[in-house]
Amino acid sequence: MSLDATEVRRKAVHVGMASFALLLRWLDVRGAALCALAAFAFNLVVLPRLGGRSLFREGDRARGYPVGILLYPLVVLALVLLFPRRLDLAAAGWGFLAFGDGFATLVGASLGGRRLPWNPRKSWSGLLGYVVFGCLGATALSSFVAGQLPGPAGLVAFLLAALVGAVLESLPSELDDNLVPPLAAAGALALLLPALPNAALLLEPDALRRLAVGVGVNVALPALAAALGVVRPSGAVAGGIVGALVLGLGGLGPYALLWAFFAGGTLATRFGRARKEAMGKAEEAGGRRSAANVLANCSVAAFLVACAALTPAASSLLHLAAAAAFATALMDTVGTEVGQAIRTPTVLLPDLRRVPPGTDGAVSIAGTLAGLLAAALLGLVGALFGLYEPAALPVVVVAAFAGTVVESLLGRDGASWRVTNGHVLNLFNTLAGAAVAALIARFVL
Repeated sequence: MSLDATEVRRKAVHVGMASFALLLRWLDVRGAALCALAAFAFNLVVLPRLGGRSLFREGDRARGYPVGILLYPLVVLALVLLFPRRLDLAAAGWGFLAFGDGFATLVGASLGGRRLPWNPRKSWSGLLGYVVFGCLGATALSSFVAGQLPGPAGLVAFLLAALVGAVLESLPSELDDNLVPPLAAAGALALLLPALPNAALLLEPDALRRLAVGVGVNVALPALAAALGVVRPSGAVAGGIVGALVLGLGGLGPYALLWAFFAGGTLATRFGRARKEAMGKAEEAGGRRSAANVLANCSVAAFLVACAALTPAASSLLHLAAAAAFATALMDTVGTEVGQAIRTPTVLLPDLRRVPPGTDGAVSIAGTLAGLLAAALLGLVGALFGLYEPAALPVVVVAAFAGTVVESLLGRDGASWRVTNGHVLNLFNTLAGAAVAALIARFVL
């Protein structure tokens, strides 16, 4: 993106609005939510009449309203509602939103430099700008609201959360950058703050032994899978790393979830392959997964398993969210593959318009039922290994269904908001599935 005068003004306002986050030190959740709603109404109705149209990008002028400017207060509202008892975390998310996203554009456009290999539209300098300024801004705002500075482990947590936001902001996605990165970064921070002070647990003899076993097993098995042609070499490497973390930190239960996802997805890809090839919808490379497939589908669950290992008091909840992330990825894969292989009515959400099988974002009866069954079986694996109570199994299925709906809506053919990159869609739907599971468990279980 070029750094013209309009973009400079826009980013100056974008960053400057973070000053209102200081009010969270004195507001309760109700007051903060009302302020966010008032800001949304102001941006929608009043701002354009006070010269705010000078902040509109070309696309905003064409559609008649500014997506990013309207999303900003709604994201703040979401942060407040997600962390009603920890408004310091909401302030941190606001910091990632304002300083991280703002300076990613300012630094990236000003310095330029080498492009990111996964998104040539963005640069390493912009990603670094997000990490540095997002971390500093989030730490400052959160510390002011909390009334205290974080310790060394807390500072590392802010840095890692900023990195999460930076990576998500850098992905090739048509969604506005104001939406997913700050919410995910704030969520990562909420998990990392209680986890990182316990990092010494990883140096205990039993933990080191488990990590050694995890590395050993996951050097051999992915190499065998690559030799058999089940995965591509890059997929074997990424799968080995993810598998080592999941087994070494989580043990057999989470590792069984990982293999349930891999086995279920692989079998579904091969189901009805002739029909899918005739439709031109068969997975490339014979369905052999690459590193991008592994990271898109498994990184959220692996992160949750790692946090569970360092937060024993919350391990059941985190394992439930990890199972939901795996189940969401599996339901999406099984639903797509079975839906394309079996001829049943296929529709687009949310209006249920009939479309041909294979249409991007479409869902089918056969695919949905098969996906729900696969999610339930994967959730049952977690319950059998004692990762969570059997009563929580419906949470995994509901979360997987919700995540799959999110994926279908974001990938809807012809939609103005459509996300065209399949790997980004897979990452977003696992994020949604894990978040829904955590929210249900928090308020219901």
